[in-house]
Amino acid sequence: MLGELAHRHRISAVQCALRGPGGTSVARAGEFFAGEGSTAESVTLPFASVTKLFTATVAMQLVTDGDLDLDEPVRDRLSSWADAASGVTLRHLLSHCSGLVCDAPGEPGSAARAATATAAAGLLFPPGSAFSYSNAGFTVVGRLIETATGMSWRQAVTDFLLGPLDIAPAFLGGAVRGGHVVTRNGTVPIAPAVPRAAEPAAALAGRVEDLAAFGGLFLDDRDGASRALLDDEAVAAMRQPPFDAAPFGLADAWGLGWALYGAGPGRWLGLDAAGAGTACHVRVHPASGTVLAFQADSAAGAAAWGDLVTLLRGEGPAVGMPPAGAAAPSTATGGDRALPDCTGRWVNGETVYRISRTASGTAVLEDDDGTEYHLSGHGVRVFSARPAEKPDTEHLGRFLTDPESGRATLMQFAGRLMRRAA
Repeated sequence: MLGELAHRHRISAVQCALRGPGGTSVARAGEFFAGEGSTAESVTLPFASVTKLFTATVAMQLVTDGDLDLDEPVRDRLSSWADAASGVTLRHLLSHCSGLVCDAPGEPGSAARAATATAAAGLLFPPGSAFSYSNAGFTVVGRLIETATGMSWRQAVTDFLLGPLDIAPAFLGGAVRGGHVVTRNGTVPIAPAVPRAAEPAAALAGRVEDLAAFGGLFLDDRDGASRALLDDEAVAAMRQPPFDAAPFGLADAWGLGWALYGAGPGRWLGLDAAGAGTACHVRVHPASGTVLAFQADSAAGAAAWGDLVTLLRGEGPAVGMPPAGAAAPSTATGGDRALPDCTGRWVNGETVYRISRTASGTAVLEDDDGTEYHLSGHGVRVFSARPAEKPDTEHLGRFLTDPESGRATLMQFAGRLMRRAA
């Protein structure tokens, strides 16, 4: 199965781990693994944003020990924290409900400066009232960990979590213990790729076995060692949404670090990530004791992951995924003409999206990477977005209107909440 997916999507290295009550099975495929000298031990791929789950777990360990408090204002810990963001707490940061911008403004150079600059940029919304994915928010979490422990974030995550899980630490800001990253150009030592300030959001690297071991911390039927590392109260808190703030189009809800798919006993935990031309996906089903981890050395890994989940669902496990595409055919509600007046600039910190209309009236969104999406309306606020180069792929978004003017003033897309600037 994995070999077919690697061939179909032209991926040179893909690996998957499935952990269940009977143990963990690992499969690897692609040209890299057929090469001479390639071993499982040498394959270290970026975790990218899955790093946030490790950072969140260390923060919760410190909460359990009384070194951090979920509801203590950040300003009480960080003296340079701006008054404009005075209501933000650790609970807000871990659930992406802080109102902070997605990325720290400018080039701060250190975690302390990045945290200060992020707070100074102000809030997109009152903390706890909405969801907006924030890398910068996890820079702040990392800074809180450093102030609580007197250690660097790297040392804290190594000593408190990676070491006890027997995971060899490797960071994209520099190799530790000889880690390597697989790329299309071969196996290369991990090189500086993530700014030091952003490390708590995206700097870890490792193997699918590492992700499977980490996921085991959150199972219902976990062992005593896991409970000693992260207590039941902390696990329960991470698996529940703390606010009524929908991560529209990304997941059904969001806990403390984890994206949540479904509800009740059928709920899955997970996170999807991409970075440095690679893909990383993890899913945990606490009730059944299932952990699924997937890595690929290509951005095409995201499509391969989608195909893998479809195949697995056909065989039994209904792996949790983001809400699928549009709720109804675009033509049912007038296509893109059913959208509100949405043209102009939409801003989240220094990130700018632009929406314009073609001569034929089609609404087109251009993101900060220059990718263009064709928009189709579903009612007056919800839309689906199809990349111009991949029209078979569909993402959900929505506009939020001002109750007094009725004008669209906010847009929620790709996990970010964007303010209308013009």
